[in-house]
Amino acid sequence: MGLFLIVLLVVILPCAVAAHRWWHDPYRRMPAGARKLPGPWSMWFIGRIHDIPKERTWLGFYKWAKESGPIYKHELFGSTHVWISSEQIAKDLLSKQGSIFSDRPLIDNLPINKTGGEYLPLLGENEIWKHQRKFGHLLMTTSSKNAQYHYPVIETKRLLYKLLLAPESYRSLLEDHTSRNISRLAWGSPDCYLTLQQVTMALLSVISPAGALPNVISPLAALPECLSPWKRYEKQRYAFEREFFLNQMSKVRKEWLAGTAKPSYMRLFLESQEKFQTSYVEGAYQVGMMAIAGALTIASPMMSFVLAMVQSPEWLAKTQEELDRVCGDRLPAMADMENLPVLRAVVKEVLRWRPPVPTGIPHASTKDYVYQGYFIPAGSTIHAFEWGLTREPSIYPMANTFLPDRWLNPSYPTYREPLTIHPKLEGHSQFGYGRRTCMGVDIVNHELFLVCGAIAWAFNLRKKIDENGQEIPLNDMEYSNLLISKPAKFSFDLTLRDAMKGESIVAMWEAAEKEDGIQNEPINV
Repeated sequence: MGLFLIVLLVVILPCAVAAHRWWHDPYRRMPAGARKLPGPWSMWFIGRIHDIPKERTWLGFYKWAKESGPIYKHELFGSTHVWISSEQIAKDLLSKQGSIFSDRPLIDNLPINKTGGEYLPLLGENEIWKHQRKFGHLLMTTSSKNAQYHYPVIETKRLLYKLLLAPESYRSLLEDHTSRNISRLAWGSPDCYLTLQQVTMALLSVISPAGALPNVISPLAALPECLSPWKRYEKQRYAFEREFFLNQMSKVRKEWLAGTAKPSYMRLFLESQEKFQTSYVEGAYQVGMMAIAGALTIASPMMSFVLAMVQSPEWLAKTQEELDRVCGDRLPAMADMENLPVLRAVVKEVLRWRPPVPTGIPHASTKDYVYQGYFIPAGSTIHAFEWGLTREPSIYPMANTFLPDRWLNPSYPTYREPLTIHPKLEGHSQFGYGRRTCMGVDIVNHELFLVCGAIAWAFNLRKKIDENGQEIPLNDMEYSNLLISKPAKFSFDLTLRDAMKGESIVAMWEAAEKEDGIQNEPINV
């Protein structure tokens, strides 16, 4: 028996492991003349997991990009991850070869993401995804035609009033603002915004590599539920989320049948359900995921805007000068957009300087592909690496500097004319590529333009001063480590630019409270 164990451990098991590795090696399929992508040296199976930073993981991937080039690979627990830091390469693969590179990878801690139909942004490229995306386009284009039903204007006035009362709570106020606004868009009412925040953060922790261990150490996903705290948590999370979405749908449906439903995605779903042949559960989740996507992504750049204005007071002053000249004593409106290129440049630079999804939302390849002589195996996870894309030296000189002038000055490669249109958010790498381009660009544009413009119009932002009269420095690299990254809380001084602004904010708040009783007007489809 002892001899058998020795033979088993020394001979048979290593041979079995080697045979398994050889049989499943995708590079056995590599065509003659092709070569492997460059990348950091990796240990067998586990890759370089020990070298991935625990905080701000994207900086580790960026270090490898600088060492290995604009497209490189690393292996992690048997999976191939391809990282792209060149806009041209991203367009070549994710846009021009969309038939191969538009799938989504399996999320080990959310195994229904590819096929279940609940999670549209994470859904695999299949018939359910195509069907839901058509309906999603209807929701987005209809709300855009109707100026997002004017909900962002109401909520922006509320935000200014709340910031005036409690500027130290800016993070929660910005999160409340985005959650309230997207709750209105989704269901016609902001009443559920706190529950939406809870559901949103729960999902984010499940899908983020930093949130759930099986998303990094994939073999853990094979554990049975009794041994997996992640599966037990996911079961509870999913049940709560499903109940919330169905309850919201039921509430709006009752209002719709009574003729009292306010404009919303859900109301539009109910009016279009027969045409799209979508079940109530699927509709509840599609609207719910639109709400989660908005709540997840928009607050982060708002917080980064505040950070950028505190760190770069010269750009706050330039933005305020433009707002004073164009808007005078009133808040900026969407109708002012073409006349506010500095504000648009500041907003776009915020997204570039501190992208809210620094690692990007990954794609997956469905076929083997050779790009510029490099072999990319089917089943690879493809990362349009936003932190690297927005620091491509030939496009973004002085990339680590907050520099809105790169969008306004003809001496920079990113400059475009006319300035009545450019800079604009459409086409920005942060919104994805090809078939996976974000459908909600107009909502993001609407929200960031109004909120960032309103804050700059109303307030002065500056660093705190210590007892010696010196500015207290800020760490503008301290961000959370989840898939959607937000700046850590920091202290700064927020003051009214003048007393008249304070009176205007109070008056706008009172008017918004009355305006909030939006009538049941028809939706312009």
